[in-house]
Parts: sequence; C-alpha cells; structure tokens
Amino acid sequence: MKQNTQINKTFLIFLLGILAALGPFTIDMYLPGFQRIAEDLYTDEQHVAFTLTSYFVGIAIGQLIYGPIVDKYGRKKPLLFGLLIFTVAALGCALSVNIEMMIGMRLLQALGGCVGMVASNAIISDVYEIDKRAKAFSSIMLVMGVAPLIAPSVGSFFVEQLDWNYIFYFLAIFASLVIAMIYFFLPETSQHMHSDKLKFNKISKGYLEILQNKTFLSYTLAGSIAMSVLFAYISSASFIFLTYFKLDKTTFSILFAINASGLITGSYVNGLLTKYISFIQISRITSVILSIISAIVLAVVYLNPELPYQWAVVGLFLILFSIGFINPNATAASLAPFTKNAGTASALGGAIRMGVGAMVAAAIGIFQGNTPMTMFTTIFVLVIFSTILLWFSPKVLK
Repeated sequence: MKQNTQINKTFLIFLLGILAALGPFTIDMYLPGFQRIAEDLYTDEQHVAFTLTSYFVGIAIGQLIYGPIVDKYGRKKPLLFGLLIFTVAALGCALSVNIEMMIGMRLLQALGGCVGMVASNAIISDVYEIDKRAKAFSSIMLVMGVAPLIAPSVGSFFVEQLDWNYIFYFLAIFASLVIAMIYFFLPETSQHMHSDKLKFNKISKGYLEILQNKTFLSYTLAGSIAMSVLFAYISSASFIFLTYFKLDKTTFSILFAINASGLITGSYVNGLLTKYISFIQISRITSVILSIISAIVLAVVYLNPELPYQWAVVGLFLILFSIGFINPNATAASLAPFTKNAGTASALGGAIRMGVGAMVAAAIGIFQGNTPMTMFTTIFVLVIFSTILLWFSPKVLK
C-alpha cells in the first residue's frame, strides 16, 4: 500500500463519500426551489438554471487550479482551504438579492468545493493499487449515493416550510462539519509533496504532458461524455417533471430519488463485479447495453408524445443504472498511468468532465423545447460517442 501513514480504509471511504456527497447536495437540493427563487429574485426559471451552469464552470476551472496545489502541499490543507471558501459562498447564495449575485456566488461556491473532487481522486491513488481503485471509486459513490436520494426531499422541505435561502444555510453547516472531520480525522496521504514554485509555464507544461497521454485522454473523454448524461438529466429534471408532466414537488422528489438510486445501484454492482471481471471490460460491455437502452427510450418517447411520466422514469432509471458501471471504471483507467502527479491528472480529468457537463447543461437550457425530446436525444448522442471512445481506448497497464 502506497502511503506513509496508517489509515482505516473503511473509514476513509466513508469520509470521502461524505465529502463527495457535498456535490449532489449542492446541485440537487435547490432544484425544487427554482420557481420560488425566480419569484424572489424577479427573474424566470431559465435564468435560475444558469446558476447550475456557473457552478459547473466553476468546478471545471477550479480543479485546474487545485491540481498542482494538491501535488505541492498535499491533500489535507487544500481541502480545508477550499471548503472554507465553499462555506462562505453558500452564505452568499443565501443572502443573494438578485440573480446576478447568485450566479456569481454559485461560481465561487464551485471554485471552493471542487477541491474535494481533486483531493479525493488523488487520495484514492495514494492509498490503493491500480486494480483496486475502480472498486474504491464505486464504494465512494455508494456512500455519497444517499445525497441524491434525499437532497430534493430535504430541499422541498426547506422551500415549503421555511424558504429557499435555508437550503444554502444548511450547505454551509454541512460543509463546516466536513471541515471538522477532515481536520481531526484525515491524515495526509501524499508521499510526493514538493517545494518547487508553482510557475504558470511549468504548470501548463505539466497539464500538456498529461493531456498527451493517450490512456488518460481517451478514458477521460469517454467517462466525461458518459457522465454528462447525468448533467443532461439534472438540467432537465425540474422542467420535465414539474412543468411538462405537472407533478407536485413531493412526487418530483420521490422520482428524483428513484432515478438517483439507479446510479447508486449500478455503482454498487460494478464494485462487486470488478472482483471477477476486468473493469475495462465491464465499462465496454455496459456501454453497448446503454446504447441499446437509450435508443429504445428515445424511439418510445418520439413515437408516443403523450407518454405517461412513469415510462420516462423507467427509461431514466435504466440509463443512470448503466452510467454507474462506466464512470468509476473510466476514472480509474484515466488515472492509472500517474503517481507523483496524480493530483494534477485528477484535476485535469475533473475539469474536462465538468467542462463537458457545463456545455451539455447550457445546451439543454438554450434548446429545451416543450417536450422531453431534447433531453433524450442529447442522452442518446452522448452515449454513442462514449461507447465508441471506450471501445477504441488503449489497454490499461497494471
């Protein structure tokens, strides 16, 4: 085991899972409050949706900043610093007086919170051998999976019983608790901290060298495109279920939890299968199955404009279930070639994932029509591209 401190792996997965849960809470909790936020900030839901886009953009940019930092200073200190920024920005969101301020605060919130993605992936690379990392990533997704199950329901409670502002007060408190857990219980896992100055030219060269690694680039793109299916769904969920199907917020929360459980279940089963089957083979086979499923769902939605919402839920559940087999494996494969610069590689991979996600979310917001067709068409196209990349990516050396 590649580490300089003893650490309980079960506790590590639990802690990193809680850290990872901060992301889904930050994204999913306020979805039921879009209409109330629009009313209070004198705007419309389409403009409120840009707070999602700014969050995704912030995550993409922020990870590029944190990559060299976690390689130089280790994992723990950058985590504490970034989460402090997240906490302050969450309070800023709660106190926003117009949509422009909230978009800016969401950007800042992402710039702080994204350190968790970079550091978590780097910590897994520190602690686990290459062939064990896919299972570790799946285990983290299983722990964090509680968040998307309950986030919309918790958000609906705050919106109905208090106000949407309290969602962000809750996030500030949650982040503060995570800061305390990291400070007291997380040891430093990096063995490769250095004293070199962080020069722009050197950082840029480091990113360029990573980007030129075929294994990294191919699996990062494949995983990013597959993961952007989730962003297409999240960006459309409020419109499809609350506006198009005219469901109430409670039903929306239940359906969101059902679909999220698909992703969680897929990740859990993937973790079990990696004991017996190569994680690369799992992702490739699943991508073909996912292509077939998304094609069938798209055809059904196209041929049945008056489709009951239950069928849309079934289709989304199966799609997200399949994504649970692809993303952890693609992430593990993309980071396999790196040791000393695992943080930088993790950051670049995360930035690409969120960059692709932000573009998909923005496209959905711009081209969203009056039916679910935009979302399902987007999902189908993304799945096909991801499948092609997975099957033509190079082998991963252990």
